[in-house]
Amino acid sequence: MLNDALNGVQTVVFDLDGTLYNKRGLAQRMVTRLWWCLPLLAAERLARRNMHYVQYASEEEFFGVFFRAMSRGHWWGPNIAAQWYNIVYLPAMTRLIKRYHPPRKEALEMLAECRKRGLKTAIYSDYGAVIEKLEALHIDPQQFDLLVSAPELGALKPSEPCARRVLELLNADPKTTLFVGDREEKDGVSARMVGAKFYLI
Repeated sequence: MLNDALNGVQTVVFDLDGTLYNKRGLAQRMVTRLWWCLPLLAAERLARRNMHYVQYASEEEFFGVFFRAMSRGHWWGPNIAAQWYNIVYLPAMTRLIKRYHPPRKEALEMLAECRKRGLKTAIYSDYGAVIEKLEALHIDPQQFDLLVSAPELGALKPSEPCARRVLELLNADPKTTLFVGDREEKDGVSARMVGAKFYLI
């Protein structure tokens, strides 16, 4: 089945969270680890849900809106939200991934097969800290031709402009590109938006 999915493919775009590792239990561990800032955790989830299907002009504009949304109705402001997200939230997630969430065997097999076939590969994540998470999984970031998160391109998945930009950065033809992800409603839709193939892990 894996070999069939790669037939006729020249470029493979991997999601990260939930695809390269099984994230079952990660949310609960985040709550346990960051119990002291549960209101910030809740604000992050709500802001993320409310920003789907909205495209922004840049990463700066995206995070400006994101951190303002996180702060709405709370005592903290956007600057505190940004500091918490970058200094507390993402590093905590990375540490938990390293300790409790090893890479998926199927994902490692697909990466190895991509290298064997000489295919272009990319990480297209819905979160940041891409390099740090890959290193936590003991996956070499340098094996990929592109590492990018959707917010860097101005949106969250699924976003047609972001998915097209990924293809442009890779100089890839959508007809010979395979998106690999764990969520049909995000990764699968992203692939269909640009006419690429999709493989569900």
